[in-house]
Amino acid sequence: MNRDHPAFADWDAAYVLGALTPADRRTFEEHLLSCELCRVAVAELAPLPGLLARAAAPEPDAQDPGRPGPAAQAVSPRADLADLVARRAVRERRAERERRTSRVRRGLAAVAVTAAMVLAVVLVVPRGGEAPGPTTAPDATVTLVQAADVSLTASVRLTSVAWGTRIAMECDYPAGNPQGPGPYPGSGDSYALVVTDSAGTSSQVSTWTAVPGRTVHLDAATAVPLAEIASVEVRSAQTGRLLLSADLG
Repeated sequence: MNRDHPAFADWDAAYVLGALTPADRRTFEEHLLSCELCRVAVAELAPLPGLLARAAAPEPDAQDPGRPGPAAQAVSPRADLADLVARRAVRERRAERERRTSRVRRGLAAVAVTAAMVLAVVLVVPRGGEAPGPTTAPDATVTLVQAADVSLTASVRLTSVAWGTRIAMECDYPAGNPQGPGPYPGSGDSYALVVTDSAGTSSQVSTWTAVPGRTVHLDAATAVPLAEIASVEVRSAQTGRLLLSADLG
C-alpha cells in the first residue's frame, strides 16, 4: 500500500463523479500512478456515472418529443433514486475497504505472534538438540595427595562433556632413589589412573610407564559424569597399590 493512501482513501467516488477541483483531480491522478488500492477502487466505481445518467435522464413531452417534459422542470424521483444509489455505493465501497484493512491487520498480527513463538522456541531449545548439561561446575582441577611414601606428584583437570568427563593429568617424576619404597622413575614400573563413581564402582581409564625426571602429560576420558565422580586415584599397575588420590565427592 502506498504510504499516502490514507490521505486519498475517500477521493475515489468524487473523482469518478467529477466532483474534484481541477487541481485536486491532477493531484489524485498522480497518486493513482503509485497506489494500487485507489486504482482498484476507481475501477469498481467507474460504471457509476453511466448508471446515474440513465437514471436521471428527463422524459420527453408526449405531445412534443423535442420539448422537455415535466420531469425536467422538477426534481425527478428517479434523480433522487440515483443520488441514493450513488451514496449507497460509496458507503459500501468504504465499508468493504475497512473490512479488507481489518483482515490485513489481523493477518499481520497473527504472523507477528507466530514469529514470536518460533523465536521463543529457538531460544529455549539447546542448539543441536542436546539436553542441558549438569548444574555442577563445567570443570574442576584437583591436586592428588600422597597415600603412600612415593615421590611422584600429580594434578588432574576434569571437564564435563556431553558423553561423560574428559581428564587431563600432569604427573611429575623427580629423579628419586630407585632403592626407596614404592615404584620410582627408571624402575620400569607402570601406573594406572583410576576413577571411582558415587556408587563405589572403580574403572581404570589410563596406564603409563614412568619417565625419569620428566613431567608426563596424559589425556584420558570416562563415561562417568563429572557430578558423579567421587575420587581420582593413581595406583601401581602391577600391584594395585594406592599411591595418590583426590576426593571430589
